[in-house]
Amino acid sequence: MTPMNLEILKEAIIDMRYLLNRGYNRKTAADYVTSRYKLSKEERAIIFRAVYPDEQAKSRLKKLINIEEVAGNTLLIDGFNNIITIENAVRGAILIKCDDGLIRDISYTSRKFKMTQYTETAIMMMFETLKMCKAKESIFFFDEQISFSGEIASKIRQKMREEGINGDAKTSKRNDTEIISKDGIIASSDSLIMERANKIFDLAGYIVNSKFK
Repeated sequence: MTPMNLEILKEAIIDMRYLLNRGYNRKTAADYVTSRYKLSKEERAIIFRAVYPDEQAKSRLKKLINIEEVAGNTLLIDGFNNIITIENAVRGAILIKCDDGLIRDISYTSRKFKMTQYTETAIMMMFETLKMCKAKESIFFFDEQISFSGEIASKIRQKMREEGINGDAKTSKRNDTEIISKDGIIASSDSLIMERANKIFDLAGYIVNSKFK
């Protein structure tokens, strides 16, 4: 990976936020800023995923809750969204604290997801946190279009039985639609899901802040 020039990246972030605040399309704004500052692929991913219009960021920040508020509620977990972020933390990859308060990675989710030792570690860390959450139930959703969704959902269900955690893990043709349709606290950094959520717990972000500071 090409070393990043943090001063240039800061300027690019300012410009990206300026354009978004004035209603520019996210891709159009990112393309313009990338061209102007000659950003690398990784730098473009940072401005694309981390920067949000002021009002949108404020709206999402108001939805964020802490771990204590999860207790007694249903927790709806966007499976791959959380696992991939935690995996990247374990790998030592770049993670970013975004304008809307969420921790995100800058990788591009592939439909050819591979289960590795990092996946096992991510799942273990999630279950440690779920025990602390004391949710009424925890439900994982995995996108059917991504490889190994059925296998990983099965692994999660088995782990839940072993750990005595109430909940389920299922595959879905439309993760965003199904999660949004349920009543509960949402654990996802997906923008479409966040816009429709009432309460958000940054599960991956909590783990990153707890384990990797």
